[in-house]
Amino acid sequence: MRDYLKIWAEELLKRKPIRLKSRILVTGERNQHLGPRFEYAKIQISVEPSATFEVVDKIPANEELQKLGYLDWTIFGLLDILLTAESSPLSAIRVTLEKADYHAIDSSPTAFMHAGRDAGRKIIEAMKNL
Repeated sequence: MRDYLKIWAEELLKRKPIRLKSRILVTGERNQHLGPRFEYAKIQISVEPSATFEVVDKIPANEELQKLGYLDWTIFGLLDILLTAESSPLSAIRVTLEKADYHAIDSSPTAFMHAGRDAGRKIIEAMKNL
C-alpha cells in the first residue's frame, strides 16, 4: 500500500515556502455553542520572520495552560493552516504566544486547536493585505 502521508509531506516540502515580511499580531478565538455546552478558547499571538520555526511563550503564569496542554494544541491548529497555506507553506517564523484566555469548564484541547486555526487563517489574510 502507498504511504500517502509520506507522499504528501514530500510534496509539501518541495514547494517554495512563502516568507513573512513583517510582524503580524492576531487573535484566534473559539466561542461555539455545542449542544449542552460551550467550547471556548482565545489566544493572542504574534508572528515575525525567523530563520527557522520557533515558538516563544510570553504568557505570564501559564502553568495551568501548560499542564492541560492547551498551548500545544494552539500550535498544532496554527500549523495545520500555515503549513497547508494556499500556495506554499509558511514555516520560517517565530510564533510568540502573547495572551491566552480559557474557561475552567468550557475550554478544551479542541477549542484551543480551533483558536490556533483561526489565528492561522488571520495571518494568511493579513499577509495578503500587506
